[in-house]
Amino acid sequence: MRLFLDVLIFLLLAPVLFLFAYQRGFLDPYVPDDAIPADPFIRAELAQATSGSDLSRRIDKALDAGNFDDATMYADIADYMGAAIESGTAARLAREKTLSSTVVRNTGSFFEGFLTGEGGDTASFMGAITSDLTVVGDVRDIGSEGTKLINGEEYSQLVLGLSVVGLAATTATVATGGGALPARIGVSIIKVSKKAGALTIRFARDLTRMLGEAVNFERLGRTLKEVNLADSAATRHAIADYANGISMARLAPVFKDVAALEKRVGPAETVRLLKYVENGDDLAHITKMSGKLGTKTRGIVELTGKTCLRAFKTVANLILWAAGWAWAFIAALGAAFLGSLRRRYRRRKTA
Repeated sequence: MRLFLDVLIFLLLAPVLFLFAYQRGFLDPYVPDDAIPADPFIRAELAQATSGSDLSRRIDKALDAGNFDDATMYADIADYMGAAIESGTAARLAREKTLSSTVVRNTGSFFEGFLTGEGGDTASFMGAITSDLTVVGDVRDIGSEGTKLINGEEYSQLVLGLSVVGLAATTATVATGGGALPARIGVSIIKVSKKAGALTIRFARDLTRMLGEAVNFERLGRTLKEVNLADSAATRHAIADYANGISMARLAPVFKDVAALEKRVGPAETVRLLKYVENGDDLAHITKMSGKLGTKTRGIVELTGKTCLRAFKTVANLILWAAGWAWAFIAALGAAFLGSLRRRYRRRKTA
C-alpha cells in the first residue's frame, strides 16, 4: 500500500513540477515548445471561455454587422471544440457562403482597397496589398506623405518609410526572381495595418525607429523636392534610385514573420492579429501559434486572452489533460494489486 501511495503522489506532483519549470523556461534547452501537444490545453481553455450557444450568438452578431470573416472564424472554432452551433445560425451562415453572395460582397471591397490602400475585410485588404505589389500603392503614398514632408506639414513617417522600403523590396523581388517577395508582402501588410489603426502604439514606435535607421528622411526630403510628385513615373524612378542604398537588415526578420503569418491566416486576419503585437517576440509567438491554429488564431486569442502556445500549458490544464492518463494508470496498478491479493488468498487457501 505504501508503494501505491508513493506512486500516486508522484503521478500527481510530477506533471505540476514539470510544467512549473517548463513555463519559466528552465527546460528550454531540453524540451522543445512542441514536445507537449497544445491542442488539449487550448480546447480546455475554450471550454471554460465559450460554448456552442455563445459562439452561435457571436456568429449571428457578426453576420448582422456584415463581418463574414468573423462569422466564419467563430464557426471554425466551434468545429475545433466539437461544439454544435444552433441550426438557424448554421443555415444563415451557409446562405452567406453561396457564390453569388461572395462575389457581391468582395468585388466592391477589393477595388476600394486597391484605390485607397485601406479596408476592413479580406477583399479590401487584398486590394490594398495588390496595389502595393504593383507599386501603385507605394507611389500613391509617397506622393501623399512626401508632399506633407517637403511642405513642413505633419506626416506619417511610418507610412512614408514603408512605402520607400516597399519600392526597394519590389526592386529586390524582381532582381532575385521572387526571393524578396516575403519582405515585399510584409511591408504591405504593416502599412495596411497602420492605415487600419491595427498597430499597437509600442510596435508602431519600434517600427518607426527601425525605419528611421534604414531611411534617411532628411536626405529623402531633399530627393522629393527635386521630383514632381504628381508624376507617378518620375516619383517611382527617383525613389527607386534612392532606395538602392537602404539597408533592411533589422527590418527583414519582422517582414519575414508578418509574411509567414499572412501565408497561414490570410491578409485580413494578419492585420487584425497585429493589434495583439507589442514587439518582435509577440509577433514570433503569434506567427508560431497560427501554424497550429490557422484562421482560428484571432478568435482563440480573443476568447482566451492568450497569445502564445506556451501560455495555454498551465498547471491546471496539465492536470486536466493528464488526469485521464494518470487515473488509467492508477486503475491498472489497483487492478494489479487486487489481482495479487487474490492470488495470495488462493495460495493460502490451497496450502
